[in-house]
Amino acid sequence: MTIESEKLVKTDWDIVKAQLPTDWRAIAQGMKLVGEQPEQLGAKVDDIEPVLRLVLYQAGASDSLRATVARAASIGLLALSHVALHKWAKKLGPYLRALLVRMVDSASYAPEKWHGFDIIAGDATTVQRPGSKGTTARVHYALRLADLTPRHIEVTDEHGGETARRFRAEPGELWLLDRCYANPPGVGAIHDRGAHIAVRYNRGTLPVYNARGLRINVVQLLQQTTRRGEPRERDVVVLVGEQKISGRLCWLRLPAAKALEAQARAERERDAEGPCDADTLVAAEYVVVFTTAPKQLRAACILELYRARWQIELEFKRSKTLRELDRLPNFLPETIYSWICAKLLLQVVASKIASPSGVFPPGGARLRLLPAVPAAKTQPRARRARAVVRRKAGVERRVRRTATHSAA
Repeated sequence: MTIESEKLVKTDWDIVKAQLPTDWRAIAQGMKLVGEQPEQLGAKVDDIEPVLRLVLYQAGASDSLRATVARAASIGLLALSHVALHKWAKKLGPYLRALLVRMVDSASYAPEKWHGFDIIAGDATTVQRPGSKGTTARVHYALRLADLTPRHIEVTDEHGGETARRFRAEPGELWLLDRCYANPPGVGAIHDRGAHIAVRYNRGTLPVYNARGLRINVVQLLQQTTRRGEPRERDVVVLVGEQKISGRLCWLRLPAAKALEAQARAERERDAEGPCDADTLVAAEYVVVFTTAPKQLRAACILELYRARWQIELEFKRSKTLRELDRLPNFLPETIYSWICAKLLLQVVASKIASPSGVFPPGGARLRLLPAVPAAKTQPRARRARAVVRRKAGVERRVRRTATHSAA
């Protein structure tokens, strides 16, 4: 490798290291990932830096394990097999999470701000097996918004349904979920674990009742709201078998322009099935959320939290498009956990670099954790002389033909 490329690699990695917590080496030692080993053991890794660099590179570049270790060996960084790197990637999940926790600004979603609740955003995304062009699996994930660390990761095939029963909620948590999770069994699954839920209301799958057991016509309830932008709420009950779960409907009528956009989107989504009915167009004017959270969190707070969940969803859509978050290396949960943590860590690092206070290389050079391997210069292959083997009978026939043409 040339001196110029050595400087480039050092500069790029130094910029990334500058964004990490100051005690990132001490954290690895505290977790006993690395440390002094007896010389006779011949340990290849006694420092977390080269391993961390390779794991971040592999996740950021979506490169294969073999290609990653080959690049590392070509620059003399670390001689490691692809199997060993895979084992390190599985083992570094908690370490990457610890780095992520220290780097994320948790003030917006700290439990203290939301009456002690730990805010969890859950969703699912389709992924592709390496080399596949279609959906081959679905990752059901949940993020703790206070530090953007994975709270739950489960991988199923493409037929695995999206249901809140997959999530192992815990007391003291408030789960923010999309409308596909709005059904009585899902609400009951979160409630039975001692947690609370705030889910986008789906009038087709989540019937709600009043205290006397009569079903509430939600569309008629919404039509009584005349002011736009004013949060409203009403106590309701969800029936899960014989169990009654108390909760609230919180809703907000959208501004006129946003309401028209929502109605147009609803009509586009229904084009294949026919025109929208009147109730669908009315419901499209409102954002409606069902929640079991206590009334200390007023309707305005619940709706604000749900908007935050939508921002997380948009961020994941960008991550799938720009950062290949859905191109998983394999289907092992431990590896996927490390992979997602590494992706999120790189995302936070990139945000810090792009901030006005971040140190960025002059000219906006692209950051690289490992250098590109230069293409080998190949010389054109010399044409080798080929031996000419002719059968005796064939030679005699050609001689006779030549003699006949000459005589003519």
